[in-house]
Amino acid sequence: MQSRVAWEARKPLVIEEVEVAPPQKMEVRIKILFTSLYHTDVYIWEAKGQNHVFPRILGHEAGRVVKRVLGKE
Repeated sequence: MQSRVAWEARKPLVIEEVEVAPPQKMEVRIKILFTSLYHTDVYIWEAKGQNHVFPRILGHEAGRVVKRVLGKE
């Protein structure tokens, strides 16, 4: 999956391939169609307030499609 990664506070985001583990029981695989950054994401990227951990993938609101669901097997 391609993602924009923040490696450090206040530095440009880097486009990278990110490996995602396959879904486990009772988990869902989704395809993210789009996402956006909100003021809370920018706050984290600016490293204001508390001690934020990097690297991180920002964005918490997304348009998505469910790709796969594993039930109780």
